[in-house]
Amino acid sequence: MSRPLQVAVVVAGYGAAIAAAIVAARMYNARVAALPYDTSGGMYAAGEAMYSLGAFLAVALVPTLLALWFLRGHEKFWNRVAVASLAFAVAGLLAVLTPLVTRSTGHVALALLGLLGLAQLLGMPLWSLAFALFAFLAPTREARRKLLFAVGIELVIGACALVHWFVPASPL
Repeated sequence: MSRPLQVAVVVAGYGAAIAAAIVAARMYNARVAALPYDTSGGMYAAGEAMYSLGAFLAVALVPTLLALWFLRGHEKFWNRVAVASLAFAVAGLLAVLTPLVTRSTGHVALALLGLLGLAQLLGMPLWSLAFALFAFLAPTREARRKLLFAVGIELVIGACALVHWFVPASPL
């Protein structure tokens, strides 16, 4: 398949995702318009946004995977993805482990690091699956090794999440 055709297929896929989001929003509006009370307009709008975003993301998964497959032959791209994934996982692990070292919450940088740590704790399944998929698609052994190492770090973050939420805190 030629490169312009590949680009056209991916762009058409994202166009279909946008169309799916618009259709989902209209369907949501049609369903909500039949409800008896209109006292929570903001909640309805947030529901519509989540509904259409979910439809967009579900449909956009196909062109995204196609784009990654089409980029499979570009070693520089995959090495950059691998390095970025590894850096993201390491930064997340540091953010998750930072509360063990420091207790001060008055500094803005620590608050942002805590927010990154929370995002890593909650997003660990998504990041693990994404990095594993990237490792499957990566064309070089070096990129696969880095991506699998990032998956390992994300699994350590998952273990930290289990300890954080399911092990009772000390009474101190």
